[in-house]
Amino acid sequence: MKKLFPTVGEHPGWDARQTGRPQGGMAVAVGPGKERIERVQQGIPDLLADETTVRPARWTPPWRESLSGGIAHLLAAQQLPGAWFPALSVPRFVHGQSQGICDLFGARVELREDGNYFAHPLRPEPAAIDAIEPRPLDTSIYWGAVEWLTYARAATGGRFAFRNSVMTGPFDTVNYLLGTTVLMEWVYTEPAVVHRLLDKVTEVIIAMLGVLQKAAGGVLHGDALGCMCNAYCLCSECRSLVSVGIYEEFEAPCLARIGQRCGPYGIHSCGSWERTVPVARRDPNLRAMNGHVRENDLALLCELARGDIVLSIGRSQNVHDRHTWPDLRSFLSHVLRTTPADQPLEITLAEEDLELWHELSADIHCTGDPPAPSVS
Repeated sequence: MKKLFPTVGEHPGWDARQTGRPQGGMAVAVGPGKERIERVQQGIPDLLADETTVRPARWTPPWRESLSGGIAHLLAAQQLPGAWFPALSVPRFVHGQSQGICDLFGARVELREDGNYFAHPLRPEPAAIDAIEPRPLDTSIYWGAVEWLTYARAATGGRFAFRNSVMTGPFDTVNYLLGTTVLMEWVYTEPAVVHRLLDKVTEVIIAMLGVLQKAAGGVLHGDALGCMCNAYCLCSECRSLVSVGIYEEFEAPCLARIGQRCGPYGIHSCGSWERTVPVARRDPNLRAMNGHVRENDLALLCELARGDIVLSIGRSQNVHDRHTWPDLRSFLSHVLRTTPADQPLEITLAEEDLELWHELSADIHCTGDPPAPSVS
């Protein structure tokens, strides 16, 4: 039987609040080109006429620039076909990236010259780690995300939805706090200390997510997801470093607790997460997994997900060029060839790549077999 693949715009995307299996098939998010964004940008000042009256104390010109640019991108994207869910993103500079929340646990968060933030690990003394008492949320650098959401929502009169600010899950946050070497040792030598720190971090994340959701008007959409709404995202990068047993003992229960308290969510991981999919499928609030194709075997991911989880797949950004796709055609051909028709999967395209997508989809639709990829 021939596999039929949708053209851009045929798939409606997914709502994480719906129960049961997500609708199968591919959903495409299309990113607008520079010229389209620039045309839309001309009308943005009228949308922000009252912006000066709602600026918080920490406001700087880049706050308005990020809001204006985000609105232009959103409005331009809405002119294009596709299943992308329109929502504004929180700029990372206002909250110290994912590292910003670490100061609540006593870690020094440093802004580097390149604009990135670094969380200095704590002293690796079990007694000192056990004595940590998290500070109030509003004393953190990360509280800037709450302030930006409050500002942006007021400045736009509540017209737009929002994606969550980038946030690490509990195990990754503890990785910041202890450092990778110490954490990888302590899961064997000091597991009780790690569990107690994870409990504290999990409660802080739950509390921060609650405040962020309230500031956004009641709901946040995933920063790593394009075509799913009503599911915030957590970064779960360290699952690529540990065994299934360690993931199941240390990370999975914390993520499940966050999902129970804060609602449906997705995860982002830059590394390999194949082996954690069976455990993840047991969490009823985990609705999507986002990552890159070269760090994973897409056919195996689809086999393990069994259509229960939306796969959000990118081309790969963190491996050397010699290990990834020589061109976009090869990548898209691989995804189209490999993904079963009943597996929900989202992919992101640039506006200028729409013609290529339609060409490949038409070939597959007519022949039942996609063009052979140029890499094995």
